[in-house]
Amino acid sequence: MSRLAQVKNTLCSDISRDLNEPLIGTAPQVGFWILLEVREAWEAKNLTSNSLPPVAKDWLMDVQTRGMENGLLPRAQFIRQRRRKTDPLTLMTCQDGVLRKHLMDDYDELASIDIYNSDLSICEEISYFVCTHGARDKCCSKYGIPTWQMLDSLSHGRAWQTTHLGGHRYATNVLVLPTGHSYGRVMVDETEEFFKTVEEGSISIKHLRGNSALPKEAQVCECAMVADNGKFVAVTDEELQYQSNGDLKSLPLPKQQAMDVLASCGDEELKRVMVYTPV
Repeated sequence: MSRLAQVKNTLCSDISRDLNEPLIGTAPQVGFWILLEVREAWEAKNLTSNSLPPVAKDWLMDVQTRGMENGLLPRAQFIRQRRRKTDPLTLMTCQDGVLRKHLMDDYDELASIDIYNSDLSICEEISYFVCTHGARDKCCSKYGIPTWQMLDSLSHGRAWQTTHLGGHRYATNVLVLPTGHSYGRVMVDETEEFFKTVEEGSISIKHLRGNSALPKEAQVCECAMVADNGKFVAVTDEELQYQSNGDLKSLPLPKQQAMDVLASCGDEELKRVMVYTPV
């Protein structure tokens, strides 16, 4: 029996976990997070095809296009909580470690908001965004919803459900803002420990996929840089450069190896991917 046949009825995240596929260096790089509350059902992929009013669709397309044109690496997410239909809608953004929040009566207000030039209110609290996007991959709802429920309770309402964060096979995926750290395999029985670690201002190394503000090589090396009081500068063909106490230092580029994985539960073929070796 082929390996694919053996795993065909198994969840992609279960396979990834059983293979001990490294998480580090798998966070999508994002320079500007756009998080819009959408309480209606989320479609599988195209956010702008969702049952949103035209003003919201046009606004989303415009801010993403302008962000990409200006090299800001924007990424839009839909979010939701346990909310009444009469509650205000939430818009959040995050850039350079600053999380901002704005409450709206309806989507028509978006037309007057230029998120790249407006000063939305700064949100000092840590917020958690858990991928529960079951329409995209069943792992995300199966494992994401229990984790979100636990985080919602522990944080007293600072946890949100969100659309696809990339990497279904790492479910449960959790984005923490304003730090920008992306985490994977935050299973419900580990959520309390995970929450305590993050709330203390630390990084949950066991679950770390990477800091979304950094390129993948720097995600792998972030903890080593932080231990040296360093700040990322650049990735060259030969090394990773960082600044530490006024000095320019370097680390060798992290090594990679090939693995065959089931990238998504709906895939019919295994996919060969390159994974990073933790530093």
